Amino acid sequence: MSKLKNYAYDWIACIFFLIIPLIMFYQIETSLVEQGVASGGPMQNAATFPRIIAWLMLGLSGLNLFRILFEKVSHYSPLKATDMTGRAIFATVLFVVYLVVLPTFGYYIMTLLLLASLFRLLGLSWIQVAAGAVLSTLAVAFVFEGLLNVVLPVGIFEIALFS
Repeated sequence: MSKLKNYAYDWIACIFFLIIPLIMFYQIETSLVEQGVASGGPMQNAATFPRIIAWLMLGLSGLNLFRILFEKVSHYSPLKATDMTGRAIFATVLFVVYLVVLPTFGYYIMTLLLLASLFRLLGLSWIQVAAGAVLSTLAVAFVFEGLLNVVLPVGIFEIALFS
């Protein structure tokens, strides 16, 4: 029990980062398969990049789990509670919610809300939050939809600006 208590924040981070790729795999196998965009080569397969990221996150989570279980955590662990720990956990929860709700409401709405929340969490003013969230959302959508022809989730509102 002391190992769990001594490394509580390490365990929380590890669990969060194990959950995210599992949600990504779920989205790939449900939403992207239903849309017919989870097969074929990388240019036709919207699941390629998320699948790579999910596997990388699983690998890194496995390394972190190994580090905790074999007590390779130094006395100065970067995962000890600090002033930013609550914000980091909140940001991770926001990202998990984003991944779960993304197929329903679509890329544009959910990414705009996620980025606005994260920018505000970082302490930016409301004007900076609005400008940053809108510009970032549109820039990423332009690259993926417009240049790379990746199908982004359109959600119930069927918003697709650059395809």
